[in-house]
Amino acid sequence: MKLPRRKFEIIQEHAVRDLPYECCGLFVGRKVVDHRGNIDNIIHEIAPCENSLRYGRETNFEISYSEYLEIEREARGLGLEIVGSYHSHINSTAVPSRSDVDFASPGHSMLIISLYSGVPREVTSWLRRDSGGFHQEQIKVLA
Repeated sequence: MKLPRRKFEIIQEHAVRDLPYECCGLFVGRKVVDHRGNIDNIIHEIAPCENSLRYGRETNFEISYSEYLEIEREARGLGLEIVGSYHSHINSTAVPSRSDVDFASPGHSMLIISLYSGVPREVTSWLRRDSGGFHQEQIKVLA
């Protein structure tokens, strides 16, 4: 995954601002697939979203279907697509939970920012395989 530095900073700010709840948002960009089928998601825009869960927002997140569709429509208007999402984990490691696995779409990147005592500590990104499951991917923060 490639992500502009300022977008990365906005994600961190969003995570701290939404405490004590998990933050969430979507990545808009382009999916690049090499000759071996390896995916590299190039992020052009981020779309901070509202965590629409009524209960349990301290340990889970949900993006409303209507908000997802609106962002998807705007992305297509720019010639881009939704290529992933981000969210925070509060006082927990930056490893996908069972609900994270269920949320992600094949080929999408899922960035997780872990906060302990209100401070970002760990950031990881996971690529959802077409066959299910995740593998950790490198995050390249661009100038």
